Amino acid sequence: MGGEGPHPHSAPRGLLEVYSLLSIARTPMRGYDLIKEIEMKTDGTWRPGPGAVYPLLRKLSKRGDLSARKSAEFGPNQMVYEITAQGLRRISVAKKVMRSYPARWKMISSLFLELLEPDDLVKFVLSLFEFQTEILRTILGSEKSGLSEEDKVFALRQYRLNLERELVRTDASIRVHGGRLGQRNAPTGTARRMVRAWARQHWSRPGPFETASP
Repeated sequence: MGGEGPHPHSAPRGLLEVYSLLSIARTPMRGYDLIKEIEMKTDGTWRPGPGAVYPLLRKLSKRGDLSARKSAEFGPNQMVYEITAQGLRRISVAKKVMRSYPARWKMISSLFLELLEPDDLVKFVLSLFEFQTEILRTILGSEKSGLSEEDKVFALRQYRLNLERELVRTDASIRVHGGRLGQRNAPTGTARRMVRAWARQHWSRPGPFETASP
């Protein structure tokens, strides 16, 4: 089945283990609770099955990252898992690895981009931009992010500054590539209008981005 893409309910290797530890560190839970939480938070995009979750929880318990106890509250033989000191240390290590991802991506991005066809490259770039804005929107709208209002405003202003810088570069690139196409009289504000139209489409609904107003 060489033409098939990734399974719609799959996730990057190792993510289930790290997220399970992180989620159980917040509050003790059963395997069933973990499955439902992941499904809810991803709008059903990622739905790890019992065949993946329960063996993983048993493995983490045997390894010492979790402790397990039976709870009559949920019925016979229902196991509730809690984080251990070792599990907290493993979460700390995983967070350090996550912080290094942007730098690691920069180093391997050229190899990854060689795998994409020209049409796919355009779609990929546009998807990355939308993904970036959605991440920021999610962080700003989440009460669990731990960001103060000052931090949120600072992040938004830095994001706006980056957008303005990219608009300048994009306008210059349009002039260069437009000239190569014989379109030397193309309006230099094309990129600006495109980005503003995109922003109106995606940010028209009320949301945390409104806090960016000076």
